[in-house]
Amino acid sequence: MAKLQSSPYSLSPLSVSSQRLLRSPHKATRKISRIPFKVLDAPELQDDFYLNLVDWSVQNVLSVGLGSCVYLWSACTSQVTRLCDLSADGNVVTSVAWSERGHLVAVGTHHGYVTVWDVAVNKQVNKLQGHSARVGALAWNGDVLSSGSRDRLILQRDTRTPPL
Repeated sequence: MAKLQSSPYSLSPLSVSSQRLLRSPHKATRKISRIPFKVLDAPELQDDFYLNLVDWSVQNVLSVGLGSCVYLWSACTSQVTRLCDLSADGNVVTSVAWSERGHLVAVGTHHGYVTVWDVAVNKQVNKLQGHSARVGALAWNGDVLSSGSRDRLILQRDTRTPPL
């Protein structure tokens, strides 16, 4: 391997680290199949750019908001379970987001509230209110959940606080 020049009077326009990177061996190209290996039926999936109705957890579980229900699909077992049904409130799911550890999932709704569910026991653990319009964006940072709504507000709340 040729010695890399580090002199300020070097004729190369590249830094020493760039020269080292260019001389490193190339990685093999990955082959990505163009054929899907699994097709999931998703009736009532809303066609709205501003909604986030699908999220994948670190536990390899896919959550999907379909109409007034949230369904969970395990990629390991191919088992489908219904997490919640909001039709009793006349509500619709507008966003879903898994927590970083993958045991909690937040569900944003058309009526402006967010529910937090523990998927291990299939139980709602918190209901967060404060928005006056649909919640289309959810993001976790530890135990803090940020929610963005069509009412132009972004609310950040600690999900460990008990519901009112």
